[in-house]
Amino acid sequence: MARSLGDFGRLVLDQDFSDSSIISLDQNWALPEMVFPLENGSIAGEFKDLRSCFNLNALAEKDDGDTRARPVQQFENLLIEIGVNDYSAEMIAESSRDWIDSDDQSDVALGAEDSIYQARGVPHLSADNYMVDITELRAVQGVGQKVFERIAPYLCAIPSAEQKINVNTVAVEQAAILYVIFKDSFSLTVDDFTELLEDRPVSGWSSVDDFLASSIFDGSTVSSDISNELSVTSEFFQLNAIAEFEDRINALQVLFQINDKKATVIRYQSGGFK
Repeated sequence: MARSLGDFGRLVLDQDFSDSSIISLDQNWALPEMVFPLENGSIAGEFKDLRSCFNLNALAEKDDGDTRARPVQQFENLLIEIGVNDYSAEMIAESSRDWIDSDDQSDVALGAEDSIYQARGVPHLSADNYMVDITELRAVQGVGQKVFERIAPYLCAIPSAEQKINVNTVAVEQAAILYVIFKDSFSLTVDDFTELLEDRPVSGWSSVDDFLASSIFDGSTVSSDISNELSVTSEFFQLNAIAEFEDRINALQVLFQINDKKATVIRYQSGGFK
């Protein structure tokens, strides 16, 4: 079943990338509730572009001297934007960085390394590695269930520390993802980015420069730090599916990576429902 889902996913993604390297929401992969028939069952699923969300593994970036790493500050700003108080947002951002980085030293007082987690009722260690799934965030200091449920729609975890946001596929409802990229350099609001995404071209912007030419930026020069975090294409996609086969239901998740316009499966996850 998982192999059939992988074959189906590759077929859809290869078709879209054969036509264009620009990825947007008017392509086949973005169709909701696709159904793939099987003998004695079916698979229904949807793709998620993992460049349309904030990559938690970008938090591995180290500070530049006294200058805080951009992804860490952006993540803190994103937490604040969804309603987390300033103190908790800083704690979660720094503790998330400590969860991913490979050392055992917390850079600031609000971070958390192994000594914090070993003192808990059920002792454990920090991962000191990339997150495989955003659900790992629930193990990080300061992240309760309510915070996780609010922030989860904005997040992804891909096997890369690079932050690249595809401006063509960010959901209108998650405009805050773009807002935090620009927050410290432009006096713009989440509503400004919401309106920008509502007016997005049907087939997306053809380049990052086209996106930055939008009137919202009023002709201002955008730094390379910002433009380098933007894209109009994507190379990681996740297919979330429900498979029904001979009266059994399973949740399946397949992670694809695109290389040379061809999709390759790099991870399967599954869990039985019944």
